[in-house]
Amino acid sequence: MSEKDFRKYKLISKRYRIIKKIASGGMADIFLGDDLKLNRKVAVKILSANYAGDRNFVARFKSEAQILARLNHPNIVQVYDWGEFNSSYFICMEYVEGESLKEIIEKKGPLPPETVADYAIQISNALLTAHKNNLAHRDIKPQNILVTPEGKVKVTDFGIAKSLTVDVTKTLNIMGTAHYISPEQAKGEVLDHRTDIYSLGIVLYEMLTADVPFRGGNSIDISLKHIYEKPLNPSELMENIPDKLEKIIMHCLEKNPLARYPTVRELIGDLQKYKTDKPLSFSAKGQNLNRAGVFIKKIKPHLATIITAAFMVIFMFLFIFYSYKYYNSTAGHNIVLVPPLENISFENAEEILSLFNLNLIVKDEIYHSEIPVGSIVEQTPEPGENTTIGSDIEVTISKGQEITYLLTPNLIGLSQEDASEILENSGLISGNISKEYSIAFEENHIISQDPEFNERIEPGGTVNITVSKGEEIIIVPHIIGLDFRDASNRLESLGFIVTSSKAPLTSTDITNETGIIINVIPSPGSEVGVNSVVELVISTDEPLVLVPNLMNLSLEQAKDKLNPYNITYEISNINPDSPVQEGTVLGQYPEAGAYIFPGSSVILFIGS
Repeated sequence: MSEKDFRKYKLISKRYRIIKKIASGGMADIFLGDDLKLNRKVAVKILSANYAGDRNFVARFKSEAQILARLNHPNIVQVYDWGEFNSSYFICMEYVEGESLKEIIEKKGPLPPETVADYAIQISNALLTAHKNNLAHRDIKPQNILVTPEGKVKVTDFGIAKSLTVDVTKTLNIMGTAHYISPEQAKGEVLDHRTDIYSLGIVLYEMLTADVPFRGGNSIDISLKHIYEKPLNPSELMENIPDKLEKIIMHCLEKNPLARYPTVRELIGDLQKYKTDKPLSFSAKGQNLNRAGVFIKKIKPHLATIITAAFMVIFMFLFIFYSYKYYNSTAGHNIVLVPPLENISFENAEEILSLFNLNLIVKDEIYHSEIPVGSIVEQTPEPGENTTIGSDIEVTISKGQEITYLLTPNLIGLSQEDASEILENSGLISGNISKEYSIAFEENHIISQDPEFNERIEPGGTVNITVSKGEEIIIVPHIIGLDFRDASNRLESLGFIVTSSKAPLTSTDITNETGIIINVIPSPGSEVGVNSVVELVISTDEPLVLVPNLMNLSLEQAKDKLNPYNITYEISNINPDSPVQEGTVLGQYPEAGAYIFPGSSVILFIGS
């Protein structure tokens, strides 16, 4: 950004004074600023002029502000304000003193495993909040993770975050960063929260080794490696890598999303116990996704099972061979021994019985925790019994393991009607419905749920939900005439943010005492949202002067008008909209009508 462009950003929304640029990105620049109203440092993100006319980029920029406003968590950068400015858009955010995780890795190299686990838990906590709000970040990388000198982690840049209630695909050259995208992201497939788990796995890998697992000549090369290549274990690159921490990282980096952690909650649990003797959450059994879209346990085949199956096949053929040899030597050939069919698939059992001229009849189907779907659980007559040729062999078929639990669907952000329909389709029941006011969620949309997203629940179980009543509207009370302490306490108890200014007593005021409220902005009786700012004007006998209106005056005229009031001034040059505005006052702070002490300064924004 040129110096001329920088100067026009000196004052934003008559409130945020720009100090200096602190970062640049693909679509926006970030500046350090002063919030003149609340007297605090802020970070101001301004959409680059190149993208301000692009509807897609503007929509993404606005979406980021709205998303971050919903995510109230200590590990997520907080948004204070956003709006239009100079034919572009800005977001005012919490200013985080510190460095990006990328800068830390570049300076320090591989980080200690304890630090890696600590940062990963904090990042995961931020993602857990986003996922609970039905959002996938989709661009987790060290550049988007800020770390304070005290080790506090802040996740930022939700510019391409997306609701999980809709199908989410993305184009590689626009969305995400090639070194950190998931395989499904690289293939342009529909995404869910597990894409963030994969990207976080890459970040953990980089923290531990100071390098990413895949590099290439361009984004396409790297993306293909994400899809097809298995990354090297960190222990192959670095010494003294804790075994459990490595397993956690590699579990995050599974190509198939279903093979990764189902949620970041399980990842947090494993990171918290990686230095203990407790087993990792995925050490016992894997998980599979059935056709209904719910998770069921999956028994992994072991070597003993494979060997047993091999012996069974050999035994079966030997049994058939000697049975035929024996019965061919007997008279009449009307009697046969019933072969064993347990653990054999229906198709193979049917072929075996056909060799004996026996018929296979399915008597029943039952759930079984060990015998695969479609295989024989039991038979009548039992193996080894005599039966006549042409007889029926009745069998019971396995339906596989019974689904003993479901995972609760994500209802956050959905309308109450849509949530009820999803619960019904999932075999669950709507439980208690409570209502709360919410700034982030529209009326009749789900704020929270119990059990939470992806928690286990029995089929037919109940899910309690909290529904938004919309933004709480409160009325500014009639507090003119109260002293400041009483008025301030009353406003804060109602949910207002209180600011104050002073004004000298006049003959028209309702009081001649100092410290009394003589005006309220907005005026009493106004309807405003909770957490709105209310300014209290307090009576005083201190020598104050009224700031005159200096707008559109020349600098010399403004000086002449300020001199009688003993007010000094500071100059801040801004870019005028037309040449005729050069050298004139295009803005002032404080605004006309405010009271200040003699000798105080007014900032004059001069067209230059």
